Amino acid sequence: MGKRLPRDPQKEKAILAAAVKAFGTDSFRASTDKIAESAGVSKGSVFRYFDSKKKLYVAAVHQAMDTLISVVDFNVWTDSDDLVSMIIRATKYKTELSHRYPNEFALLTRVYAHDVNVPEKLRNEVFSTFNKWAEQTQNIIVDTIVDKLTLRPELDEVTVKHYLSITIQEISKRIQDYFEKHPGLNRIEDMTEIINEVKGYMDMVQYGIVKQ
Repeated sequence: MGKRLPRDPQKEKAILAAAVKAFGTDSFRASTDKIAESAGVSKGSVFRYFDSKKKLYVAAVHQAMDTLISVVDFNVWTDSDDLVSMIIRATKYKTELSHRYPNEFALLTRVYAHDVNVPEKLRNEVFSTFNKWAEQTQNIIVDTIVDKLTLRPELDEVTVKHYLSITIQEISKRIQDYFEKHPGLNRIEDMTEIINEVKGYMDMVQYGIVKQ
C-alpha cells in the first residue's frame, strides 16, 4: 500500500473556502466539481482531504463558525452604557459582519433554518453544533444585560434570561431590517428613529404593558 501524501494546508484552506461559499449559495446540492474548480484543485483532492461530501459539509459549517468566532468583538456588547445602545450597537455590528462575511452567514443561516436539502441525520448534527455555539454567544449578551438590571426578588434569573433571549432575537431582527434599508447610518446620533423604537420595546420589557 502506498504512503498517503501529506496534506497541503493551502489546498485544504482553499477547498473549505470554496465549500463554505458553495454550500451557502446552493445548499447541499452544491456540486463538488464546482467546489474543486473554485478551489483550484482536482475533485480527487477534495475527497482525499475530506473523504465524502457529508464530511466536507460538516467541515465547512465548522469553518464558518470558526471564522466568525475569530473576528467577533464582544466589547461591542459589554462596553455599552445602557441596554438600548447595547442592542443597537450589537445589531449594527452583526449587520456589518454579515456584509464582510456573506458566505459564512449564508451557510449558517441555512443551518439555523434546518435546510431541508441536507440529509436529515446530517442536518440535525450540524444544527446541534451550531445551536450550542449560538446559545453560548447569546448567553454572553444576556448575562451582560441582566447584570445591568435590578430584578424583582420573586423572579427566577434563569427564566428572565430565557425571556430576554427571545425578546432580543425579535428586536434584533427588526433593527437589522432597518439597517439594511438605511446602509449609510454609521453614527449612533443619526439613529433616532430606530433608537426610539427600541426604547419603547425595552420600556415594555422593564415595566410591562398593564397599568399598575
